[in-house]
Amino acid sequence: MKAIILKRYGGVDQLQLTEVPKPSIKPNELLISVKAVNIASGDYKINTLNVNVLLKPILRLVFGLFRPRQQIRGITASGVIAQLGSKVTNHLVGDEVYFINSMGAGCLADYVKLKDTAVMVKKPANISFIEAAPIAFGAMSALHFINDKTIHKDQNVLIYGASGSVGSYALQIAKYYGAKVTAVSSQKNHQALLGLGADQVIDYKKTDISTLDFKYDLIFDAVGKIKKKHVKHLLSETGKFYSILLPTKEDKQRLIVLNQMIEAGKLKTLLDGKYNINQYKTAHQKVYDGHKVGNVVIEWV
Repeated sequence: MKAIILKRYGGVDQLQLTEVPKPSIKPNELLISVKAVNIASGDYKINTLNVNVLLKPILRLVFGLFRPRQQIRGITASGVIAQLGSKVTNHLVGDEVYFINSMGAGCLADYVKLKDTAVMVKKPANISFIEAAPIAFGAMSALHFINDKTIHKDQNVLIYGASGSVGSYALQIAKYYGAKVTAVSSQKNHQALLGLGADQVIDYKKTDISTLDFKYDLIFDAVGKIKKKHVKHLLSETGKFYSILLPTKEDKQRLIVLNQMIEAGKLKTLLDGKYNINQYKTAHQKVYDGHKVGNVVIEWV
């Protein structure tokens, strides 16, 4: 089968499209025929080890000391269940699904195997495989911070980095729960953010948000670029500050909640670009450069 592999940590020049054996599954596993793969900031950090110097040894211990243990990369995708292990009873062959497989990766291939306990749900009928592929990364991360426990109707929310994958989903989730959302991004992305429901947009290149004269009930830094001490004075008395730099949890229940939003037409995937398999280096470079809008997806056909 076709697969994109990474034999050593590094940039897009280390990625290779090659032929590898099709995976065989154990009784508690299932085989997915991949239809679309999301390339996210998480892929970039793991593939290149371009992280804080204190995190590098941790990532090496987790993913491989000198090279990735799993050479087939890609951690979030969508596809169709092609085969079930003999002990799998909670899924059916032919189910259209989307999922995240951070530790096992393996999504950038014709087939990927997952355990029956994988963080995976059925794909709603009203979205495509391409639109579904990023949800288990960007939207699930956003829901960790923006949810019915952290915000309430008519509260004021500011999202910094609202045009990225996590930020664009966070904007929509905040609107779903009834918040008034101020979205911060470069001006070229403002129309897209207004289309997603933003009540107000701010160009961070023209306006230093620390100078704003307004109080927010929640400020979410979706790109890890600001510190609480710089915006603390913008928070209401009970206001909260969250940063994507904080750890999140992969939780199937969150995907079920996101599906409810999708089926209600309240959550869409903002796409920067759709690429084919042979454009895999271009797709990865778009993410590695750090200037994508929304999500970058490889259509696996």
